[in-house]
Amino acid sequence: MPEDDKNRRKYRLAFLLRDLGEGGAERSALRLANGLARDGQDVAVLLFAAKGPLLAAVASEVRVVDLRGSFFSLLTYLRSFPVDFLLPVYTSMRALLARLFLRVPFHVVLSQRNMFTMDRGPLQTRVRFLRCRLLYPMASACVCISRGVAEEIKSLKLVEPEKIRVIYNPVVTDELAAQMEAPLDHPWFREEEGAAVVLGVGRLGSQKDFATSIRAFALLAPRYPELRFLILGEGRQRTVLEKIVREENLANRVSLPGYVSNPYPYMKRAALFVMTSRFEGFGNVAAEALACGCPVVATDCKSGPAEILDNGKYGWLAKTGDAANVARLMEEALKHPMSREELKRRAAFFSERRAVEEYERLFDDLMFHK
Repeated sequence: MPEDDKNRRKYRLAFLLRDLGEGGAERSALRLANGLARDGQDVAVLLFAAKGPLLAAVASEVRVVDLRGSFFSLLTYLRSFPVDFLLPVYTSMRALLARLFLRVPFHVVLSQRNMFTMDRGPLQTRVRFLRCRLLYPMASACVCISRGVAEEIKSLKLVEPEKIRVIYNPVVTDELAAQMEAPLDHPWFREEEGAAVVLGVGRLGSQKDFATSIRAFALLAPRYPELRFLILGEGRQRTVLEKIVREENLANRVSLPGYVSNPYPYMKRAALFVMTSRFEGFGNVAAEALACGCPVVATDCKSGPAEILDNGKYGWLAKTGDAANVARLMEEALKHPMSREELKRRAAFFSERRAVEEYERLFDDLMFHK
């Protein structure tokens, strides 16, 4: 057994999620859970609903527990199977209430995955702030997935500054490397078509602002007849986006086929990846595109893309909501693409291994350096 394996401390960990749906937060949490389990940690994934397309991606070393929507079931589980660390993902209030009600000692490590003041309406944000102000101080730590998110949390004074730590999402995994090699049967990627495909991936909602992507593409389309735009994802704005496609007379050149469980073969083969989010916590898909060697144009929104692209060193940063600026940078990226190998090297910074080691360091600090 390698020396570092013998010296590594083992912990009982439980991730708490609503379900294993198709979101980036769920995907990142599962990658982390799988990575920690493969590293020898005792890992359970507690789900209020044991459903979602990512269930099939749970590693064999990870236990899946169906709480059947019951907070009481969560309390029962934590009494029966004590944990060292409870890691909620979009379930922070329930995790902290469990810590309040139970006499069993364990650490709650929060995960702040988006801009606190931007991902909900003003009234919802205010109510949420008051709840968090009451319960967040009970947490042992708050992991923020980007420096921008951490700066906002510090400014809101929801937790003590010394409890805040930045750990980037795990993106590069062995599974991703294998998944990008999967066969891809789409007419736009066939050589005889002679098409160059611009790709977007994400939920069809206001945060991702695919309307700006489509309008930017519309500005380029007349000069680049071989260009196509493929958007993988599903959401409430589908009807709005399809209307914009029709208004721009792009029905034959823009396609919204829906959610795809494995977008990485598309990323590997695309000429360009475009992300025009209004805000992000991190922006997993931009880092995933880099990992597939695909050049990236992303909006310089709060927060994440600038950190992923190292302030434009590994991609192009556009103005948020500015279709003309996005179009100009898309054209520049298509004319002068960056080295795919260099982009992959940058993506390696956001590896599963790195995230696992940083979480294990955090666990050690909380257990032994109080």
